[in-house]
Amino acid sequence: MGKKFIIQQTSAGEPVGIGNLTLYPVARSYRIDVPAARGGLIWNHPTAVIVEGPDGTRQALAIVDQTRRLQIVILIAGIVGTLLTWIIYRKPRNPAKKEQ
Repeated sequence: MGKKFIIQQTSAGEPVGIGNLTLYPVARSYRIDVPAARGGLIWNHPTAVIVEGPDGTRQALAIVDQTRRLQIVILIAGIVGTLLTWIIYRKPRNPAKKEQ
């Protein structure tokens, strides 16, 4: 079996101590390897923060990526705007000839 084209990985970062709490950032990364070329594409985004209390209990707090949501909304608005502009300003394919 050959090398994978798309690789997904979830990893925790270095712990950060704040007061009596310890925070662990968690991120997911996607790596696209292009076999025909050197290099590829890597996309990282935060997914959660794990909070560890002084008694050892842990709680995961999800991170909502508002930037990604806004990018999707902008993309959809651009597609809808393009389609509406095309519909409004398109010329008819077979214009009716006027009879004299």
